[in-house]
Amino acid sequence: MHPLLEKVLVTPETITKMISSIDINSSLVYVAGSIAEGFGNVKSDVDIYVICHDENLDRLKNQFSSNDAVLQVEQCVVWNVRVDGVRYDFEFWSWNCFNDMINRLNKLDFKTENYLDRLTYSEFDLLHRLKFAKPLVNPTTFYNIYEKIEFENLNYYSVVTSSERYAGLLEDLQGSIISEDIGSAVVMARLLLDVVVNSYLSVYGETNPNPKWMFRKIKRYQQTTGDHTLLDKYQSYLISPEYINDSKKYVKEVVKYCQELNLRVQGSLRDKQLS
Repeated sequence: MHPLLEKVLVTPETITKMISSIDINSSLVYVAGSIAEGFGNVKSDVDIYVICHDENLDRLKNQFSSNDAVLQVEQCVVWNVRVDGVRYDFEFWSWNCFNDMINRLNKLDFKTENYLDRLTYSEFDLLHRLKFAKPLVNPTTFYNIYEKIEFENLNYYSVVTSSERYAGLLEDLQGSIISEDIGSAVVMARLLLDVVVNSYLSVYGETNPNPKWMFRKIKRYQQTTGDHTLLDKYQSYLISPEYINDSKKYVKEVVKYCQELNLRVQGSLRDKQLS
């Protein structure tokens, strides 16, 4: 367990004192992010999520000083503060928004076109982080909600949206090849690889949307499945000197592998639709 996570779990009052204007009894407060997911390092910050009623949010805004780093990002209020050398990133969401996004996730129907209802980036990120979250207060309420969330829907939502990006990017890449714009094709092949690997990993529950954790996601997939091929292939297309002087070969090999991986992804999606 990351030492910062352990500290917060052992002494949750460290967090609740920072948000004294919130009615804790009617709220959820939980730690999430990289330290909860197992991706954290010695420089990691602490991500705290607070789900509360609207009137609490109004009182909270009056608590901040002019020196506080406070932002309104989509549906949530973000507050960054540093205490004793540790940075705490708070996100405050209303119960209405929180319940609405969970309901929309749970209602996604992959057997019809209705599943295309979109989540914002912030909503998707919150739902992903919620998978690994640890409650600091009201654990019974937290786990009662948690157990009713269809996290598998988040996996396949990521598959569907990634597949849409994949199709558009592949078409652009093919256009670059036809136009002999090989430099652009190389860049697009690299982007295509990331999109399809993310899509493939999503099938296995690896839905973290932050690109900096790609290696850690693949490593955890490898540990879970015993499949070492994905990491070997991914790294070879990132750094292998074999392709430095042959861009066309690089594009051809990457696209071939991406198509193979995408076929596996689409097979998993079809199984989900037929289940």
